[in-house]
Amino acid sequence: MSARSFVIQLQAGVGQAILPDHRKMLPGIQYVVDADTFSKISLSARQNVIQVVNVNTDTISTSGSIVPAQVSAGLNAQINPLTLLTTTSQSLTTFSIAGFAAQGAVAGGTAGAGAGIGTPQDTLSGSNSPYTLVGPDGARYALVYNGTAATISGGWATVWQDENNGYVSTASGITYQVKQDGQGTAYVVSANTTLSGVNGAVTTVGTKQGAFSGIAVVNIPAGYFGFTQIEGLVPKAAVASGTAIGATVAVSGTSNNGYLAVPASTTAAVSSTGVVTGTALANNTVGTVLTTPTVTAGQFFAQVELRSRRSKKPYVRVLNKN
Repeated sequence: MSARSFVIQLQAGVGQAILPDHRKMLPGIQYVVDADTFSKISLSARQNVIQVVNVNTDTISTSGSIVPAQVSAGLNAQINPLTLLTTTSQSLTTFSIAGFAAQGAVAGGTAGAGAGIGTPQDTLSGSNSPYTLVGPDGARYALVYNGTAATISGGWATVWQDENNGYVSTASGITYQVKQDGQGTAYVVSANTTLSGVNGAVTTVGTKQGAFSGIAVVNIPAGYFGFTQIEGLVPKAAVASGTAIGATVAVSGTSNNGYLAVPASTTAAVSSTGVVTGTALANNTVGTVLTTPTVTAGQFFAQVELRSRRSKKPYVRVLNKN
């Protein structure tokens, strides 16, 4: 299932806004935007300017697993990305990839520093380079390491415990804080960490702790590598009970079960010590709920559209003078 279009309107108190397709939004009017246009609306605008009234999708059914389009028998079975994305292992050598399936591989993670075939063959000490894959439908996945003492279940939201070395955790117990510098630029507060690895402790200075690191594709046992989804349509993501279709959700900072929830406050504020609250960044906002949550084994799951958190160049409209 995928979202075809969104029905949106302005939030109460907002006078007007301009959509990415240059349409002007006015209060009390509902607008239909296609999925591509909706994806260009910033997380901040989703949180503070618009609200989603309805989501028009291909089907009303839900899927509990990830099935990329490039699934076949014969030759294609050897390069099926589904096999790779659902693999967990204590060794990075398990995640080799080549040929057509490797065209979406980026050996520099979301920074895009160098495309490559195959994963970095580093030791299992957490010192692996960031590594991402792009699926056939454009969704993006990150290879991470569960450095905690417990399994991270499939569908759970994860956060960076050590972003530099790929360690992830659920949000509970991981400090996440956003501050503002003297020029008004918000940033995630960094921390120094020392975490255990097979070949000894891994020490990192200046890692961004607590920031969203993706939805676990499958169960990732403690001490194992596995993939999280960081962009695109997630067919199964843990959410708080009662979360409405179209709600903008963020990482729950207190959940042991890795769920997403609507932020408690969306009013931007800066304290006397520079701590930022209420913004999309401060709330650790990740995307939009597309389906009504359904319960499985006592936990609620829904399809969620994850918006890219990669920095993008601003769109500049240039008039044709010819």
